Amino acid sequence: MSKLQQFQDYIRSNGEEITGVDVPVVLSDEQAKDAQLKFNFGWRVEIGVSRHSHGGKRPSGTYCGTSSEASADAHKAAEEFVSGRDPLFNERFLKILGPDVSKNFLIKNTSLNSAPSAYIGGDTCSNCRGTGCVRCRGCGGSGKTNCHSCGGRGRISVSKYDSYSERTVYTTESCSSCWGSGSHTCTTCSGSGDVTCGTCSGSGTLYYSYTIDGEAKRSTKWYYTSNDYHEWTGDFVKRTGLNIVHCFNDINEIDVEGDLDGCTFVYGFTAVLPTLQFTASIDKVDTKMCFAGKQNRTHDAGGVYDPAVWKVAQNLGAGSKSDDVKALATPAIKDIIEAKETKSSIALLEENWVSTDIKDAVGANYDSLVSQLKKQSVKGIIPKMMASLAKYGYLFFTLAILIALFFPDFASEAPGRMGIMQYPEWVIAVLSADFALFGIHPLANYAMAIGLFFASYQLVKRCYWKNIGKAKIYALALGITLLLPHVCLSLYYNTLSAMYLGPDFAEGLAGGAIFVGLYLLVLGISWPKKWYLKIVGLIAAAALYLGIQFVFAMLNGALGTVPADENYFRGLAQIVGSALMYIQYNFIEIGLLAVLFSYFLTRRRFWLNAKTAVADYNSPVLLKSMNMER
Repeated sequence: MSKLQQFQDYIRSNGEEITGVDVPVVLSDEQAKDAQLKFNFGWRVEIGVSRHSHGGKRPSGTYCGTSSEASADAHKAAEEFVSGRDPLFNERFLKILGPDVSKNFLIKNTSLNSAPSAYIGGDTCSNCRGTGCVRCRGCGGSGKTNCHSCGGRGRISVSKYDSYSERTVYTTESCSSCWGSGSHTCTTCSGSGDVTCGTCSGSGTLYYSYTIDGEAKRSTKWYYTSNDYHEWTGDFVKRTGLNIVHCFNDINEIDVEGDLDGCTFVYGFTAVLPTLQFTASIDKVDTKMCFAGKQNRTHDAGGVYDPAVWKVAQNLGAGSKSDDVKALATPAIKDIIEAKETKSSIALLEENWVSTDIKDAVGANYDSLVSQLKKQSVKGIIPKMMASLAKYGYLFFTLAILIALFFPDFASEAPGRMGIMQYPEWVIAVLSADFALFGIHPLANYAMAIGLFFASYQLVKRCYWKNIGKAKIYALALGITLLLPHVCLSLYYNTLSAMYLGPDFAEGLAGGAIFVGLYLLVLGISWPKKWYLKIVGLIAAAALYLGIQFVFAMLNGALGTVPADENYFRGLAQIVGSALMYIQYNFIEIGLLAVLFSYFLTRRRFWLNAKTAVADYNSPVLLKSMNMER
């Protein structure tokens, strides 16, 4: 079977699998050539000298005197290595690079590591000036330290009771600790006044070694030994290198001079590069397909899949979900989009099975689809967020008014407690260590703050419902770090205070029914599905609401909510008015909670709905583009 027939069968059998649609390609005009190539390659040796400090311990190697002399000798040797004039280095060089030439033909950049010999230099220690000893700090070089018992005086004050004269006599006596000398032998230097120098470990010299490190970088020049090759062969050779060579012969080391400047060793090769070229016809349009090297690797497929891919991709992002799903499931389109999003390369594009124009057009249509889905994912979010703000605002208002009604004594003390407006002062006091948290040392405040921030960072990173950037993670973690102590400490201490002062159930039930009962009106409208039933539901809910208020008014005598000699509703209004003062002092906290809950919960609900919609496309890369991988 001819090569033409082999490639014809390959495209017809694999084209539909690769692109998702049939590819009617007809090959003709086969042109086969065996280009003779000659190329020279070698390694340009790049050498550097590294300095190493060894303190007072002398390492093995060639001793050169001072460190500057050792450095000069190392640089001189490095110049010899680079020039190729050092036979020992050349021998070592060949041992490292030889296997690439004789066996594997890897011919790549190679690390030479450090040369086996090191150049050693020593300088007089600047700390001890070469003596190896320094004055003892414990005794200042005297070898003696003052006695702690007598303070260096040699005598200590004592008191004795004289029973004969019945009085206390004060006198001095010789110190028993130092036997009257006033000093002790220094334990640090054992009385010598000097200790071993810690910089040079007593050697008096600081040693430095200089090693030669290097890397061999490949350099290549290509030649053609015949004119029988396709015009695109040179570009193909430069792009693929030795991977395409069919066979090697005439391997030999050649003279460096005039071939590859700066290379220590240069080798010459002769190789055969088989090439194939066809005329490919797709929908009556002709293009060229080019193959070369081992296993007839594609150099340029001429965009033979362009019509098949574009036939499907042109409908991507046009508004039809079924067309979008079909396009995203097409293998060629899927590969193109994944390569675009991950910034990777695939043979479908590199070898021009699909041209750059088609790739760009597919990418543009895909970007259009992503843009449409992102707009749909947030459509109507502002009205929903405003509705949630009203819902959560009233919810937290109701909770606060219930607290004030059930615990009136606690609510009356609200002006004396720390609110959110005073909280920043408390945070500044904590960070400036003006007081200690929980009775621990004030400096522990910083450890607690850092620990809380780290825990908040990990919490946001792991539990937030979608992937977000580091800046947002840090911002949310900082917000939690600042607000969480206020929330936790307020809940703890306020709960203790409320329990201590005790509840008033009568006022709480009667007053709470006014605000909690309003939820009946919401249910009366939201539960019925038909509009005319909503009116009936609202009327029924209003009647039930008024009935509840009437029941509590009738039970006033038993509950004692309002004194019997007062008008019930006027007295209840005074109770509610007092509770509203508590709301006044906590208005900012209520508003902040409502904003946070409405913002984050609404966004999360929209994001989950959008993710469900995007998941219907069955495209992992689309989830990645929409930042919905989690």
